[in-house]
Amino acid sequence: MRILHFFTLIIATAVAVHADVVIEQKMESAAVNGIMVMKIKGDQARIDVPSPVGQTTILMNFKTGEMTTLMHAQKLAVKMDLKAMKQQAEAQQKAAGSDTSKIEKPKATGAREKIGEWTADVYEVNVSGMTGKVWAARDYPNVQLFKDEMKKISDASASGFDAAKMDVPGMVVKSEMSTAVGPMTTTLIKAKLEPVAASEFAIPPGYTEMKMPTVPGAVPK
Repeated sequence: MRILHFFTLIIATAVAVHADVVIEQKMESAAVNGIMVMKIKGDQARIDVPSPVGQTTILMNFKTGEMTTLMHAQKLAVKMDLKAMKQQAEAQQKAAGSDTSKIEKPKATGAREKIGEWTADVYEVNVSGMTGKVWAARDYPNVQLFKDEMKKISDASASGFDAAKMDVPGMVVKSEMSTAVGPMTTTLIKAKLEPVAASEFAIPPGYTEMKMPTVPGAVPK
């Protein structure tokens, strides 16, 4: 029985390593409200998120270093260089006095709260002056796999706050941050190992493609 259990664990681990990942989060802030869906398949990621210009999709190819933003209402596909965009965003953040590379180690409060079906430890966080809390569930299944997959997106971009960078044990199931534009709350709905079709990472037919120049303040016209 022990041998059978051992091989079962090996098979389960092998399947998990090669599985696609789907993560859904509820976002609440002055700028964005709605459901964000992240899908990661190998060297590619897709992020569907509500935005001020309508539903938007971001496609990332970590192998080629290309990012494409799909503005669905306008049927527009804007292509950008991931590395150049990250450097530009980091420079703008530092110029504004918000260096997000300076992340203090989260402080455990000792409190535990129920977030959905998960019991989570509460931590206080400080990211370059932005303060708040994160809730981390220690017993979330496949947590390290999800962290590793989300880190691909985190490493390729320069977001103001990224729970994937938080050094806490377990899965971050909720975060509340105070930002320059007001409070921002993100709550995990689900993180699952689910098949994702390769077609999810393609530009839909009928979209106008353009390349965005990496010049500060430049916007597509």
